[in-house]
Amino acid sequence: EYCDGHSETAFAYGRVNERKGADEGICIKEQREGLRKEQKKAATLISSFTTTFNRNVYARSYNIALACKNFCYYTVHAGETLSFNAIVGKRSAERGYKEAKVIENGEYVPGVGGGVCQVSTTLYNAWIAGLGVVSVRAHSLPSSYCDMSRDATVSDWTDLVLINDSGADVIVNATVTGNKVAFYVYGEPSEYTYKFESVLIKRTNPPEPVLEYVDYIEGGLESKQISPAKNGYVTELVKRVFLDGKEVEREVVRRDIYRGTAAKVLVRNSDD
Repeated sequence: EYCDGHSETAFAYGRVNERKGADEGICIKEQREGLRKEQKKAATLISSFTTTFNRNVYARSYNIALACKNFCYYTVHAGETLSFNAIVGKRSAERGYKEAKVIENGEYVPGVGGGVCQVSTTLYNAWIAGLGVVSVRAHSLPSSYCDMSRDATVSDWTDLVLINDSGADVIVNATVTGNKVAFYVYGEPSEYTYKFESVLIKRTNPPEPVLEYVDYIEGGLESKQISPAKNGYVTELVKRVFLDGKEVEREVVRRDIYRGTAAKVLVRNSDD
């Protein structure tokens, strides 16, 4: 997939936009229109990226929209860094975030702010088409909404930090429409285009099964697998640079290791 521009959609997630007492920074219609007039005069859409999510998972969808509101035509001046955590702030119940599944230590567990990593991942993929990265880290498990080595996890102790090394100001805007979250980056257009590829380097075996001993298993079984084993992976992200349709550069920009997951098995205790 080439990171090129496509038509912009409106920021629309009513439950967040209409929430009373919301923090400043929500991309309401009037603010969006004013920023569009002032900032986009000298800005061209240089890249964009879109991911999809399940709208039926309300808490996660809400968290995605709440984090995106912080990127309403946000300006990053030439030479400046962009810290995702500094812009979005702490994901806490006091700040409106809800509990949804997060990846922690190789497992899916409940956590306040689940879904926000999809926002950081979408931003990361829009940004890397021509702009620099200071710090990015993969999840411990592959993500469903992007290819491996294209994810960007964030937490209280892990940040996504980007740098505007283009020599000109850039503007970042996020939208949530339906089941899609998108980031758009505006700035001075480049003569280069970019293509990114996730490359599988190695598949690793899962750990040994985790056994849980119980007195009874439904159906009188001696054992029962309750969750499957999953392989681990080593992957790389390759950036290909094109000029006038011809490839002029190829670079491995990151290498990531994703854990394998052990099967979980119930085992009936012996009658002895």
